[in-house]
Amino acid sequence: MYYEFYIDVFFVVNLVMDFFILQLVNRMILGAANPLRSLAGAVLGAVGSSVILFLPFSSWKIRGLISYGILAPLMVMAGCGTKNKNVFWMELLGFYGCSALAGGIFLAFPKIAARGIITFLALSSVTYWMLVISIRLLKYLNGKRSTLCQIQIRAGKRQIKVKGLYDTGNQLWDSLLKKPVCVIEYQAFTGLLSEPQKKAFDALIMRTQNASDSLTESLICFEPHFICFLSVGTKRGSLLVVTVDEMSVERRERRVSVKKPVLALVKQDMSVDKTFQMIINPEVFDS
Repeated sequence: MYYEFYIDVFFVVNLVMDFFILQLVNRMILGAANPLRSLAGAVLGAVGSSVILFLPFSSWKIRGLISYGILAPLMVMAGCGTKNKNVFWMELLGFYGCSALAGGIFLAFPKIAARGIITFLALSSVTYWMLVISIRLLKYLNGKRSTLCQIQIRAGKRQIKVKGLYDTGNQLWDSLLKKPVCVIEYQAFTGLLSEPQKKAFDALIMRTQNASDSLTESLICFEPHFICFLSVGTKRGSLLVVTVDEMSVERRERRVSVKKPVLALVKQDMSVDKTFQMIINPEVFDS
C-alpha cells in the first residue's frame, strides 16, 4: 500500500490543534488566554511532533511516550508560562483532557475532517468554540468560587494589602499607557499616601475639570490622569487613574507580580459586606 505524507500539512494541523488546546487550558485554569504565548507553545509542539516522526523508533508506543511525557509538558510550560508547580500540574492535566475531548470530537466526524485543510480548520474552530462555551458554562454554574485574590500594592516605601475580585467583565484599558486597568477603593488606596498627598488627591478627585491645578510635585510619581469608561447604567464617565510601583496578585496558588500597574480610583465601596476592595482586570495576568 502506498501513502503520500505531506510534512507541511502535518505541521499546520498540529500547530492549529496545539494552539486551540493551549488557549483552552489557559481559559480553563487561568481565566484568560494569551494568544502569543499559546502560539509559542503550539509552534514548539508542531516542530516537536514533526521531529518525533523521523526518530529511529519503530514502536509508536515510544513515540507516544515522548510526545505525551516530554513534549506535552514542554508545550504547557511555554504556552502557559506558569512557574507554580501545583498550577503546572493542573494545566498539564487540562492539556491531556482537552486533547482527549478534541480527539473524541474529530473521531465522531472522521470523513468530514479528512476532506481538506480548509474543512479541517473549520471543524477545529467549531470544536474550539464548543469547548470554550462548555468551559464558560461550567464556570458560570460553579459561581464565583475562588474568584477572590490576595493583593499587595507598593508605592515607594509604603505598602498595602487588600482583597480583590477577579472579574472577567472588567475590560478597562488605559489607551495612554497601553495597559489594563484595575479598580480600587479610594479609601484603601490612601494607605499608600502621605497626608499632603491625600489632600492633593482629595482635591483632584473632586475636580475633574482643570484637574492640573491640583497637581503637586508629590503626585507626579503617581502619573495621575483621567480615562473615559462605559458601564451598565452609565453612558459615559471618567475615572481618575494612577500608576504605582508594583502590584502582586495571588489567585489559585498562582502569584503574578506586575510592574507599574494602572489603578482607577473610586469613592464608593466595592462590596456591601467589605469582602473585597478591588476589582482585578484579568489582563494583568498576561501583562
